[in-house]
Amino acid sequence: MKLYLVAGSKSEMLKKALEENRDIEVVHIDNNFDEALNNLIRNSLDFDSILLMDAGIVESTESFTDTLNTLKELMNSTYPYVTLKFITKDPAYLNEYNNAVSGDGRFEVFFVDNVRIPISYIQEVCLKNRNPKPPKPQQTESRALDDSTKTSENKLTQTLSGKSKSIFGRIFSKPNANENGVESDGASSTIISSGTQHKQKISLVSKDFRKVIVVTGCRGAGATSTVANLAIESSSQGLSTIVVDMDIEYRGINLYFSKFGDEVEYNPDLSYSLVRCMIKPDSYDINSCRINDNLFVTTLAYSISSKDKLLEIIDIKKLSAFINFLRLRFNVVLIDMPINSLSKYSELLTQIDSIALCVNNNLYSAISTVRTVEDLFVKEDLVLFNVKSRPVLTKYNEANRHNGKTFTPELTCKIICELGGYDNDLNPAGIVPYSREFDLQIDSGQKIASVNKVYKNHYFTILKNLL
Repeated sequence: MKLYLVAGSKSEMLKKALEENRDIEVVHIDNNFDEALNNLIRNSLDFDSILLMDAGIVESTESFTDTLNTLKELMNSTYPYVTLKFITKDPAYLNEYNNAVSGDGRFEVFFVDNVRIPISYIQEVCLKNRNPKPPKPQQTESRALDDSTKTSENKLTQTLSGKSKSIFGRIFSKPNANENGVESDGASSTIISSGTQHKQKISLVSKDFRKVIVVTGCRGAGATSTVANLAIESSSQGLSTIVVDMDIEYRGINLYFSKFGDEVEYNPDLSYSLVRCMIKPDSYDINSCRINDNLFVTTLAYSISSKDKLLEIIDIKKLSAFINFLRLRFNVVLIDMPINSLSKYSELLTQIDSIALCVNNNLYSAISTVRTVEDLFVKEDLVLFNVKSRPVLTKYNEANRHNGKTFTPELTCKIICELGGYDNDLNPAGIVPYSREFDLQIDSGQKIASVNKVYKNHYFTILKNLL
């Protein structure tokens, strides 16, 4: 889809966000509708569709109608197979648009009554009804703004919540992977590849499959990278997944999902995503960032001060209600929460299904992890924490030794059991090997589970054991 974008001063940022979908190429940008019309008159350009946003309209409603009529004539003579897609939140523009282009199948309008329009929704509009040769004028039935047309023809007045709910009704979707078996943005696959296994699938007992997983650990143990990659793996398995970043201080999820930052630039209200979702849990579909069809992320932007008064809203009562709500909507809820935060919200331990305790395979990490947990939790909570914990050996180094023995995952678990009062049957959920490629994830902008088959297999194993 070659797109001509008219979206105001933030067109460049929107272009970058839209092109994260590989099926969309923005070939030209103009800030306003008038400029675009003049440019189209002067030049002959190759594109499939014009995307017009409210921010691209600077003229009055009367002038807007004149511009539409002029564009319609130009399309008849020069661009007969080009379409125009208009996304608006303004009823006045909606009315003028439909009056001007009624009956012409090349013109579509999408009315959205939400404060923020998710990038994923705009991408869907761009790719909607793709056709190399759309019908010429007057060859399709009328799209006048009446009640019957609004109901039958794609519902010109669309609400985003309905679309999101339909996504979560699908536990599995058809495979759409590249040649390495790695998911593409906006698609999900139930098939993955590794060096030894060509097909792996997490089997569900029923479509009511719901799990809440907290990923925690001492600072630097790799909890955030684990959350990010488990989320990618979970979504690629066809599981509806949401990441809740409760690391209020560092907000590392922003580094792994840069799409959140891109959407914040275009929609500043998203900066308070976590707070907004906490206040109104059922608004998650518009107040969080959708990474792909199966994956949402809610966090805070770096621009929000840690002393912001709004952060006081995040208390155990609202957090508990939020997690309970998400459990009903998602197959997998992944919470990035440092150990000190988990101890602060220890009442959540009864709601959590499993805890991924990130630890490195060396004596210092094992000791500091056990001591930190013991210092932060009261005895009753400590018992529950121990029961639900599965160690994840992050930054795993095969060369590490203890008393002349290889510091294996089993040895790490044994030391944790001896130091922390765990049962002797504590088993690791899996390992994440240390490598230079692993360290470059943030700089490259790609989660290692998406591009490396070996790591993808490791995260699959961890996810399966935590579920």
